[in-house]
Amino acid sequence: MTVASAQTVEIFSVVRGGLQRGIVYRSLTEAAVEVDLTGMGAPEGTRFRTSGYLPGGGKLSEAHLGDLQGASNIEAYNHALLFDLWLGGNVANGTFEWRIGRLAADGDFATKRTGAALLNSSFGWPAFIAANTRNTGPAFDRSALGAIAKIDVTGALHLRVGLFDGDTYDSTCGDPAINADGLSFNIGRGQGIFSLAELALDTSAPSAQDPGLGALKVGFWHHSADFADQSDDTRVHHGNYGVYFIAETTLWRTAGSGSGISRQLGAFVRTGFSPNDRNAFSQTADAGLGVTGLLPGRAADILSVGVAWVKIGQGARRCQLDAGSSSIPDYEVTFETNYIIELGKHWHVIPDLQWVCHPGGSRALPDALATGLRTRVEF
Repeated sequence: MTVASAQTVEIFSVVRGGLQRGIVYRSLTEAAVEVDLTGMGAPEGTRFRTSGYLPGGGKLSEAHLGDLQGASNIEAYNHALLFDLWLGGNVANGTFEWRIGRLAADGDFATKRTGAALLNSSFGWPAFIAANTRNTGPAFDRSALGAIAKIDVTGALHLRVGLFDGDTYDSTCGDPAINADGLSFNIGRGQGIFSLAELALDTSAPSAQDPGLGALKVGFWHHSADFADQSDDTRVHHGNYGVYFIAETTLWRTAGSGSGISRQLGAFVRTGFSPNDRNAFSQTADAGLGVTGLLPGRAADILSVGVAWVKIGQGARRCQLDAGSSSIPDYEVTFETNYIIELGKHWHVIPDLQWVCHPGGSRALPDALATGLRTRVEF
């Protein structure tokens, strides 16, 4: 049995632009238990996991920045909640893996290794899914009843599929208080079913002489619920969907030092598309670089740089035009850089800087600058 916990604390300051200047403190307490059931009569590789969160603090994006993408990836509704509660396993020497129960999709689909340290939410669970499904879909901080399967087609080619309840909030109006503790176990309830499929080709190699081509992924998501038209309230679209593409590579790598950590430079590009008529974002893209061991004697430190862009769909733009709005939505772009400073094996500090152009997706708010400092301790 493995028991783990972590404490994350951050403070952000909006020094200019956005809705208003100010300082926001946030925290996140995590706890998890995972049990290998192999020795208890279950098939080889069977395991059980449960975890929970306790978020706390103010709201950076909603109260200060006014941005669409979410400047902090630990911002959540402040209430203790159940996150993981699943049973999983693998067969055929690990070529087929499965999980079923209450689980999230953001650790399995549309992922990339490079840029994982960036704090803006768009660099994690992507905006082309989060903004276009019901209540962000099964991702932090809300999981859903569902199942995930992974099939190794070859040593480098992998297929993942997932099927989930269509509304993690169980709230048609998007109220996080309805299922604040995560203990609602409902399927459908008029909110449909959310599904994903992803094909990944991973040719990465842990060698300084041959860092490999990296990873290429193509994915498709579908939601079976009804979605209102963005420009005509009388129209309803049955179902929603989108496609996405990811490319990631290691541009340069040196042999590992005595610590076993190699110095390397990685890069990624990710983009997604959804129909204009029923989605707030018709296209999004994010890209970035990550440098490990940039400074001598700091082999585990990571410098990350990223840019995330969302395009407001034509339907949403047309709605504002018809309403006579003086500020027509067009796009939002966030530039971010940070540096992970490892202070110990289980403790690091991250100074962070974010510049948001067109916060809220239009020129209504001035461009914003936010600085932050996060620390995380794992137990």
